Amino acid sequence: MTGLVVFGQEEMKRYLRLFAEAVRLGLRFHLLIEGPPGTAKTLAVNQMVSSLKKEVGGIPYVRVTGSQDALPSDLIGDLDIGKYREGEIDILAGPLFGAHGSDMPGIVYADELNRFSEYTLIIFTEIMAEWQVSFPKTPITKPLRANVIATMNPYDISGITEVPQHILDRFNARIVVNYPDKEAELRIAAQHTEYYYKKFASRLKSLFHPLVSTTRAMRKLGVPLGPRIYLSTLDLLALELSSIGSIDNDTVIQHYENAVRSRIGNLEEDKQSEFLSTASIALRGELEGAKK
Repeated sequence: MTGLVVFGQEEMKRYLRLFAEAVRLGLRFHLLIEGPPGTAKTLAVNQMVSSLKKEVGGIPYVRVTGSQDALPSDLIGDLDIGKYREGEIDILAGPLFGAHGSDMPGIVYADELNRFSEYTLIIFTEIMAEWQVSFPKTPITKPLRANVIATMNPYDISGITEVPQHILDRFNARIVVNYPDKEAELRIAAQHTEYYYKKFASRLKSLFHPLVSTTRAMRKLGVPLGPRIYLSTLDLLALELSSIGSIDNDTVIQHYENAVRSRIGNLEEDKQSEFLSTASIALRGELEGAKK
């Protein structure tokens, strides 16, 4: 296997294809992809960028990840204090300028856009509208010819900023993705195991359906459990097989609980316990049913 495949998500693949075509043609085009964690947003973007780089012989590309602590200067740079003391005004360019393209626009990938503060989000407005950046309190404006792909999580997930409409207006398209269907999720589990743990794939195969089915059922309780839950569980089980050579249902349930626990920290403690208990009962039922 040469690489991981994104199963399902046809609309996202289509718009990423259109984004790549705009870059080839030198056109301004910005895309926003919204969806819960674990819906292959980053994997799909990385695959598109990798394919485009191979096709055109390299393209300027920068990825930044949203953080409430990030300041505009962390992304675009700041005044060069050394030159300022000598009476000159110049800028120490920040990482986003690594995406500046000449023959064709480069690519800025803003992962988890809505984790940036509103103050920092403003810098993307000028980049998308004019392919340039103006530095506050200076007369300096620098070109930044780059198209922006941004991903963000839904607003019901903690620790995020509501992106202002005047910034959303700059995107050519905003698409919404969700978890794929059950068949696609089973293929995701199989691909992951075959890709990373080929030696143990045949021994883990019987667990795909119980793990995927339980995860899909638990989503209905309002907690966005993505494929990472059952993929993390499969990781742990493969390591168990590698270290001690065997696993049982109790081991599967224990690792699943701990994978889930890492995703529900925003729930109150009693709600966490209740959720984990429900997940354990559901998974045990799936495991026992699979043996019949």
